[in-house]
Amino acid sequence: MAQGANVNEFIDFSLLSGATVLLPGRLYVPPEAQADPSQPRPLIVFLHGGGDAGTNNVAQLNQNIDDLFAEAKRRGAFLLAPQAPLNWRPRTVTDRAVAMMDKALQDYNVDANRLYLTGYSSGGGGTWNMLSRYPDRFAAAVPVAPVSTEPDFAPANLVGQPIMTFHARNDGIAPVQTTRNVINSILYAAHKTLPAYPTLQNPAEFIFSAPDLDLHYVEPAVGDHSVLFSVYDRPALYDWLFAHSLVPEPSGAGLLLVAAIILPKITRRVPSL
Repeated sequence: MAQGANVNEFIDFSLLSGATVLLPGRLYVPPEAQADPSQPRPLIVFLHGGGDAGTNNVAQLNQNIDDLFAEAKRRGAFLLAPQAPLNWRPRTVTDRAVAMMDKALQDYNVDANRLYLTGYSSGGGGTWNMLSRYPDRFAAAVPVAPVSTEPDFAPANLVGQPIMTFHARNDGIAPVQTTRNVINSILYAAHKTLPAYPTLQNPAEFIFSAPDLDLHYVEPAVGDHSVLFSVYDRPALYDWLFAHSLVPEPSGAGLLLVAAIILPKITRRVPSL
């Protein structure tokens, strides 16, 4: 069995109404936050893929989150992993995920200006939905192999939000066109020129950046739906992510060399779907 994040390193942080669980979730509290509660620490919200949905509050802590968890530990960041009952499409579910995040802000010294959002597959689509539904809450976001957005998705709400998204061109589960469509919709809302995407058969990696929007898209030719393992193990990605803060805006954070984040290899692991 593939290694998964150790549930014992997370606390049960489910959103409750009395004794009723509204949304299961777990929170990693870094030792740095316990050693010095006066120092605000950043928080990463991770939205799992569809295969990890449910109510057991364990399935979302598997190998898919391992690299992200390791980096949160290394950087002394909180890591919040809610669990959707089915997917991240309903507004009720994302509202509850945000309420869980707000509870972390209330209970711990989480830096409200350094909230980061990322998600894989169903959670990647949920990342798009949450950026649209709660603009200006997150300092930066990383959707990975995302599914399509919901009808209430408003691309204008994402203009100027720092985003780095990844989608393998040969993804057989979530078609790459879904991410291209979202990128196009944001650029259209910003009155920017749309990129000329390669054909699906093109063997070259495609990279697009709009530095003035801090919008970046990496499309490796191969990697299929397991591209997340080659995304979350890139230290340069976290350099980009953690360089961002809502106030004040970081100087030149969006101009970080995207080439440092390009996937140099595709890790052949099978994700939990």
